[in-house]
Amino acid sequence: MTTLRDLPVTLACRTLSLAFAPFSRRRATFGPPRSILVLKPCCIGDVLMATATVAELRKAFPTARISFGVGAWSRAVLEGNPRIDELIDCGTLGSGLRTRRSDYLDFVRGVKARGFDMCVVLDRSPLVSVMPLLAGIPRRIGLDSGGRGFSLTDKIPCRPDRNEVELYLDTVRALGICPRAPRLEFYPSAEDTKWARETLGQRACSEPAEGACPTIAIHPGGGENPGMRLPSKRWLPEGFAAIADKALETGARVALVGAPAERYLVDQVRALLHSHRAEDPARLIDLAGRTSLGQLGAALKECDLFIGNDAGPSHLAAAVGSPVVAIFGPSNPDLYRPYARSCIVLYKGLECSPCLAQGKAPPPCAHMRCMKEVTVSDVWQAVQTLFSGAQSGGA
Repeated sequence: MTTLRDLPVTLACRTLSLAFAPFSRRRATFGPPRSILVLKPCCIGDVLMATATVAELRKAFPTARISFGVGAWSRAVLEGNPRIDELIDCGTLGSGLRTRRSDYLDFVRGVKARGFDMCVVLDRSPLVSVMPLLAGIPRRIGLDSGGRGFSLTDKIPCRPDRNEVELYLDTVRALGICPRAPRLEFYPSAEDTKWARETLGQRACSEPAEGACPTIAIHPGGGENPGMRLPSKRWLPEGFAAIADKALETGARVALVGAPAERYLVDQVRALLHSHRAEDPARLIDLAGRTSLGQLGAALKECDLFIGNDAGPSHLAAAVGSPVVAIFGPSNPDLYRPYARSCIVLYKGLECSPCLAQGKAPPPCAHMRCMKEVTVSDVWQAVQTLFSGAQSGGA
């Protein structure tokens, strides 16, 4: 849906689409690409969702050089990915932060010097989409939302209510590639894996439940990216504390995770805990603000379950294969749910939900019913369902 604020951009892009239409209809014959640029500058969850597309490109073009244009905020998501040959710094391009004209020009010059055959644009911004054209890349495949892909040679319609991962994969389908069992990917370094195993493994449970001691990661934060802050995407600290109490009392360990800026949220959760087992550092492991993104990914891979909001760590957990309980409210789970077989999304779908449009903050909300109506019982039932599925060999 086009908002009043977006209307001038939409009209301008649609006008440009008409101007570029004759060139788009002159379809050249393209051979297999020798070098491919993938563009998705931001943010952590979105870049993780792009990894399924990168994997399909690598399978289809095993000898091609694949580069990925990404900003510093999300770079760590891709640093260990063996399917990518090079990461190109996008600076603040496409991040939601103010970008200087010189930064656009520097990026175009750097890309042009590499002589790419093809670019796959996984971003809706017309300023991002036009970069490959300015850099002289002959084949440009990408998302076309409201005419914003006017500069592309292959425009992929942004179909409503389509999961972002599938939407990104539509770009490779346009190349005749048929994805088979696509998934998100994250590759922790050997050093980060060693750290995670030592950090979590050395904390043996003093009272294992029936010989097992599952570890549940809880992330109460999220909703913060460059240029945007959305605390409305967070479930209540009281809820996370109640789930942690239940987990501790049933014999599990709990790992609290979060970025340094989310330290205060984890402190709120800890202050609300009632279980006496929360005093045992072998049972309650506080990693908030103490991990790099690589260490966090490695730690989540060692955990048996992840519980969190619609945020980057939920997608990170999915990428490393951990079962996920994801709590949604203002955003649309059909579009942004973690792309994983072992995932339960909790979403009430109220008459006012979802209020978060693509890239746009929701209007101020005093009641936050969409998050408050997700109960502790809802979340705990999802936890039990995923654990029972794992024990029975299910997804």
